[in-house]
Amino acid sequence: MNTAASSDDDMRRESVVGEDGIGAMLRTARNQRNLQIEQVAKELHLDARVITAIENDDQAALPEPIFVQGYLRSYARLVGLPGDELVRRYCAQGPNPPPLSVIGPRRKAPLLPLPSARLVRGVILALLAGILVWLAYPVVERLVLGRGGETEVQQPGRLGLPPVFEEEPRSDVSR
Repeated sequence: MNTAASSDDDMRRESVVGEDGIGAMLRTARNQRNLQIEQVAKELHLDARVITAIENDDQAALPEPIFVQGYLRSYARLVGLPGDELVRRYCAQGPNPPPLSVIGPRRKAPLLPLPSARLVRGVILALLAGILVWLAYPVVERLVLGRGGETEVQQPGRLGLPPVFEEEPRSDVSR
């Protein structure tokens, strides 16, 4: 379709990426698009001083490199440059970030030292055993006292029937 315009953009990108500094490449691309620093800052939601520091390659005025990488990607996208390549060049020219180290959360000393889990488990089991003995004591006492009297030996094949109580005759007083 519009091959002349797309090849012109490719030529412009190649000429801009071929320059030495990242800031100079971004400044050239911004000027080719007739954008002012304030317009770029407003579009990227950044301060104009950050855009100026990026274009001047002023590392001292820039925040941490991880933020600058994001700024470079956004700026490059805005002016039509390959953002990933700019970030790669930025990482290659800048000092390497310190290696990341994993630091575990700090453990605060408890106000009262807690006993071990084994001790807590032993105390709970002892309490449960004590409660069980306390609840079972009346039942065991009745069994022990009930066996102390006469014991009747059951004969095989015969069922022991409960004793029969005779009822007293009722008197009809309600008439």
